[in-house]
Formats: sequence, C-alpha cells, structure tokens
Amino acid sequence: MKSFLSRFGSLIAFVLSGFDRLRFRGESRLLNNGRGVESYLYQRNLRCIDFTDHVNELTKRLRRQTEQDAEAQGVPLKPLNSGSIDKEAGALQLAREHGKTSGRIAVLSAVESARVFRLRKNAAGLVTPVKQEGKCAHYYHYFQHPELGLCYVRIQTWFPFQVRVGLNGREWLYRQLERRGVPFQKRNNLLLSVADPQLAQELLDEQRRTDWPKLLGDLVRPVQPLWSYLHDQVHTPYYWMTEQSEWATDFVFHSAEELARWYPRWLRHGIERLQCRDVLRYLGKKVPEHSYGNCSGEAKIDLRTRPEGTRLKFWYGTNSVKFYDKEAQAFRIETTINRPEGFKVYRTKEGEPEEAEKSWQKMRQGVADLDRRAEVSHAGNCHLAESLATVVEAQSLGELLKPLGQAVIRAGRRRARAMNPLTGKDGELLRALSQGDFLLQGFRNADVRVTLYGDAQDPDQRRRDAARVTRQFALLRAHGLIVKVTGTHRYRLSAAGRRIVTCLLAANASDIRAVCVCV
Repeated sequence: MKSFLSRFGSLIAFVLSGFDRLRFRGESRLLNNGRGVESYLYQRNLRCIDFTDHVNELTKRLRRQTEQDAEAQGVPLKPLNSGSIDKEAGALQLAREHGKTSGRIAVLSAVESARVFRLRKNAAGLVTPVKQEGKCAHYYHYFQHPELGLCYVRIQTWFPFQVRVGLNGREWLYRQLERRGVPFQKRNNLLLSVADPQLAQELLDEQRRTDWPKLLGDLVRPVQPLWSYLHDQVHTPYYWMTEQSEWATDFVFHSAEELARWYPRWLRHGIERLQCRDVLRYLGKKVPEHSYGNCSGEAKIDLRTRPEGTRLKFWYGTNSVKFYDKEAQAFRIETTINRPEGFKVYRTKEGEPEEAEKSWQKMRQGVADLDRRAEVSHAGNCHLAESLATVVEAQSLGELLKPLGQAVIRAGRRRARAMNPLTGKDGELLRALSQGDFLLQGFRNADVRVTLYGDAQDPDQRRRDAARVTRQFALLRAHGLIVKVTGTHRYRLSAAGRRIVTCLLAANASDIRAVCVCV
C-alpha cells in the first residue's frame, strides 16, 4: 500500500479501508445435525414419528405471528412469486409506496432452497430426522436501522429455523458520521468526500471491535417469533457465523479523468502480468516452492465488463480479491472471504479456557474470528496494490534513468553523488540486487558483500568490504532505489528501484542488431 500511495498519492484525495458487505448466519449447534435433533426430541419427550407434526406447529406459529406483527405495526408485507427477484429493490419500492422511511420498512416472503430436516428411513429401517436440501418459505425483514442503515434479516420458516443477516459497513459508517455531524457526500456505498477522513477511518476500524452476538441478537429478536422458545425454553441459542465478508479499500481520486487514465493500465497489468502464484499470495495461501506457475487448488482470473464499469477478479476456490473503478471516482480493491479455513488465527483451541496457551489455529466461521478475517483481507488488498504500484506510463529508458544522473541532497544537507546505472560499479551493484532471492526476501549488508566482493577470510578486509556496501546502501537510499524493512536489518528494492532494475536487465540482455542497422 505504501508503494501505491508513494506513486499515486498526489492524485488521491483520501483512502478508506473497512467492511463493505457482510452476511451472517445464525443456527443452533445442537440442531445442526441429526443426532442433535434426536437429543432435542428426547428432551421434549417426543418420538421421531412426531417430528413432522411438531415442526408444522412451530412453522404455523412463526408465520402467523410474523404476519400479525407486520399488520399491527403497519409494516407492508408482500409475497414474491420467485426467489430470484431483487428483494432489496422490491423492499425499497414497497416502503416508498407505504411511506415507510425508518425502522422496519417492509417484509417480503419467498419460497427458496434451504437445508431442512425431513423424516427418512436409515439403514436399520428406522425413521429419523435427516438434514437435506429442500425448499421452504422465508421471510425477509428489511430495516432502515438508525445505526446500521439499510439491512435485512432472513428467517427460515422450517426447522431448524436458520437466520441470515445482511448489512453494509459503508451504510453503517454514514449513520455514524451523521450522528457526529460530520459533513460528507456519498453515492450508493461509496464515500465521495468527507470533512474528516481520519475520523471516518477510525469509525470503520471501530466496527471491527463490535460485540457481534449482541448486535445480531438485538436485530433478530424482535422479528423472530420463536426466539424465546429456542433460547429460553429448549436452550438451543443461535451460534453466529460470518457467511461472507467483503473488505474494501477505496482510493478516492481528486479527478475522474486521472482515474480513467490509469485504470486501463492497471487492468492490462492484472491480465498480462499477474499469475496463479500471485492469486495464492493475495489470498493467504502458501506458494509452491517448485514448478513455477503450478499451484494446488483452482486459481483463476476473471475479467467482466458491465454497464457500471470493468472489474478484474482473482479467485481461489470461493475466496476472491478484485478491483474496479467505483462510480468512476474511486479505485476499489476488495477481498471477499466465503471459506476462512485456509487462513490462520492466533487463539486457544476450541473448548479451552481463555487463559490457556494460544497457538495458530484454523480460522473459524464464527464471528469471534471476524477481526482476524479483516486483518488478512486488508493484507490481500495491500499485496495487490503493491503489485499495481509497479505500473508506469510509457517512458523511455533515458527518461527513467535521468534522475539518477543528478546528485541529490540527503537529510542533513549531505550530498549524494550521481549514479551511472548502465556500467561500472553502479551497474554491477544494481544487477546484483536483481537476484531472485533478494527480490523475495530482501537483502542484508553481508548478502551483498559476499555477492560483490566474495567472502574474504581476512577480518579487516571483510570490515572494509562491509563499510563499502554500507556507503553503497546510503547512495541507493538517497536516490530512492531501496527501502529498509521495518524492524529488521534487511533492505528491499522500492517500487521505483524494481522498475529501474527490470529495465536495466532488459537493456543489458538486448541484442543491438534488433535496434540498429550497420552500414
């Protein structure tokens, strides 16, 4: 991210990183499997053959109470003929027709696919509840929430009465800014301008520290007629999981024209330069050490042009990272995680007390790991931005190297000499830094000393060689070709350094017969 901002910072008004779309799922851990349902029936003193009648009674109770509450509160309710209809647009239209602008604004019902329990015979010929794919009615409760903005609660009307909650972090941010009286302009879920960008980022960061079970419970409890039954009577409370999370980084440009000028180049870079290994790295997967270009699993790149713009998406399984031009005013990088099992989180093992020893464990879908999910998503965005920082305008080699031919004044008014990167000691140094190991891991003084001067046996000679490399590092830093890795003794090439070294290698390897004709 630092490299991207150092390249394009003058074109960018502000940067915001935070949750975009979030989708949560609530379900009982006990009622999530057949054995748990059998235990539930035993506790309720019910036989398996009574299961269907029992569930039918609960479903009728849920549907009857939902429709009665909607009528009593003046909330419009509309059945849909198809589950594929745009429910958000339908709910907003229904709310406008009935003048609903706050609170619960609409309720929609639709028959959709779901994982439900049905009675089936097992291998022993006994009838037991089995979880399988099926269809049942669902209620969508749409809210204009005073804190969260537009959001919805989806309630399954058949056992085990699963719940989904959908909300948007940017809508949530707008409500936070409004309460504080901070002027801002928005378009859909893009913040176009804000009087205090730092405060906006702090508010987005606060969302990560939310008490999610409480927030989700407070949202669902008033519209789930079976809440008291599930939580208090039969003690099968909802366990909250993050079904899908989107973490977006918005680079809001001063000028739409500047974004339009650079965006096609970023698209071309993504299509032509980024490979399977890059996709794995962006999404937190281990890159294979051998057989360059091969990777386990299915990694793919998808380019799609739609009326609102063109987006490039990198997939690994069901997780993805993508970028697109948002509202022609912002460049957005977005990481979406549907299956977090491939990532790690530092925590105690499941079921152990909080004071137990922590270790790196698989990330869970539970909301307890949502903050870590945000952390790895942001890292994915930064990796992609780092790659895009290397994209440059059409430029001749002479124009690229011209600044190196001029002396620069370092901090403290110390002068750093000009460089000759094409030949001599300067060229040899830059070519040495282009080694693959140095590009991946960075380099230390000792690494470059051995590469340039060999591993001298005489201690005095080693010290002289090390001092010479130290002076060379100072020269490279003065010209902005290398940067120090924070908290280490290692250095790495900067974005400008990588561009220059790549061009120098190509120039050194080029065949002069391709560019000149001898007479």
